[in-house]
Amino acid sequence: MTNSGGDVLARGGVSAQFSTPNVSQDKWDEAVGGDNSFEERMRKKALAEGITEEQYEAQVAEASRLASEIEAADKAEREAAQAKIKIRAIADRVIVRRVEVAEKVGRLFVADESKEKPYEGDVVAVGPGRFIEGKYQPTSIAVGERVVFGKYSGAEVRIGFETLLVLREEDIFLVKEQGD
Repeated sequence: MTNSGGDVLARGGVSAQFSTPNVSQDKWDEAVGGDNSFEERMRKKALAEGITEEQYEAQVAEASRLASEIEAADKAEREAAQAKIKIRAIADRVIVRRVEVAEKVGRLFVADESKEKPYEGDVVAVGPGRFIEGKYQPTSIAVGERVVFGKYSGAEVRIGFETLLVLREEDIFLVKEQGD
């Protein structure tokens, strides 16, 4: 009995020979469904069970409508729950919502895993300030401003359905002014 390629490699071999399995195109199509899409296979199955084309189309339309309604209701519920949550920063802390980065570079889409976390965001809440050597120094950043901060600055916190970033005022490099 000869060892297969995987056995040789598992036992510390440097190289191995793998043989190709003998599967005919018919067997492959039978196993994975051939060139048919999922929707086409579902259509064939429904027709084989005695459902007419019109009934099938009506069921698909109804399922699509229900899915849209459920998605809209979930979104509304998340937004309502998020609106009920009130946050307040303390001392010289600044709470920031990261801005989304572009999903495309040129004509290519960027995979979520390879995207860098954005280093700028919108200020959601600002603490009142802090005392330095007995003197009160108010925070110089206001809610609604767009700020740029260090890539690894602050702490991420999950509040409701949203992830926010809590920074100290000194972690913020600059405030982006809106051009008129």
